[in-house]
Amino acid sequence: MSIPDSIRRFTLALLLAGGLHAADGAAPGSNSFATRIYRQLAGGHGNLILSPSNIATALSMALQGARGQTADEMAAVLDQLPPEAAMDQLLKDANTGGNQLLTANALWVQHGFPILSDFQQTMETRFRAPLSPLDFSGNPEQARAAINSWTEQHTKGKIRELFGPGSLNASNRLVLTSAIYFYGKWQSAFPAVATKPEPFRLVGSATVQASFMHQTATFGYAETPSAQILEMKYAGTPVVFDVVLPKADAGIGDVDTTIDPGKLAEWLGAIHPRTVEVALPKFRAESAFSLKETLAQMGMRSAFTGQADFSGIDGRRDLALSRVEHKAFVDVSEEGTEAAAATGVAVALVAMKSPPRTVFRADHPFLFLIRDTRSGTILFDGRLMNPKP
Repeated sequence: MSIPDSIRRFTLALLLAGGLHAADGAAPGSNSFATRIYRQLAGGHGNLILSPSNIATALSMALQGARGQTADEMAAVLDQLPPEAAMDQLLKDANTGGNQLLTANALWVQHGFPILSDFQQTMETRFRAPLSPLDFSGNPEQARAAINSWTEQHTKGKIRELFGPGSLNASNRLVLTSAIYFYGKWQSAFPAVATKPEPFRLVGSATVQASFMHQTATFGYAETPSAQILEMKYAGTPVVFDVVLPKADAGIGDVDTTIDPGKLAEWLGAIHPRTVEVALPKFRAESAFSLKETLAQMGMRSAFTGQADFSGIDGRRDLALSRVEHKAFVDVSEEGTEAAAATGVAVALVAMKSPPRTVFRADHPFLFLIRDTRSGTILFDGRLMNPKP
């Protein structure tokens, strides 16, 4: 159902910019949204990167103004966000030793458009999203430039154009944005001298040459009948980088369609320290999504229609979501992991004897996660299909 002209629009801009460089306990409930939206977006054969926690934050900002059926549908799709205290502690612990984890939210409102004081206070206190007035009606391109500039600033320049030309117009009344930026140094760095070109096997029979990083060290490791799981820590933080490597070259398809919170918790719960000989490709990947249809398919149907109820924002039923945009970037190399995002609105585990040599060679498509081991929150996740797209 299209949105009538009488229904004013507000936009959730969902952006992820992430870079993963190599440098010097899952939560099943909270990761339901993360695994569901991954499955929704994993169609096709390309690389994938997104920040489920960042998307959930932006949508949760909109949820504060939703009422009735709209609120019920949004709440059913979204997970409960981690407690503020847990996120504050993560921000403290992840900003040590040259590592950085930064977050920011913002509320952009049409000049003179009245919003309820309770909604504004919730944005400022719970989400630390100050109100910034813009003139969407008179100069939407200038408003777009201001939001894009904020996005670029809060993602360390990784995302320079969250909204493309013409994507905002005079009917917009609000835009909600949320940004996350992470840079982490590997606890055990990959020596650059060990990096060398080697084949990466694509789904099918083709191969491409990729730069593979090599090292043998103690990592977290688990194995199932169908996959190997590797966990690499970032120095001095509770954040880790997990790789789920299917044993079959084309096994990523099964991972994409069957991953759920229970299976993820089972995989990650079996991780234990082991000396592992690792070969991991350097790669860069980008993704861009318009999530309106995806979220509607997940159950968030009325929010985008004339039946939407966001009366908790302005006291009237005259608002509906118009866009939910998400962009992402990831870069993995020898030195560390850099990731950023901006958002506007099971198999049986194998009991193994310890072999003398464990090899983890990620030379075909795999799933990866960046997560907080204490809360289990997935900050970023994605899929590498081709390190040379």
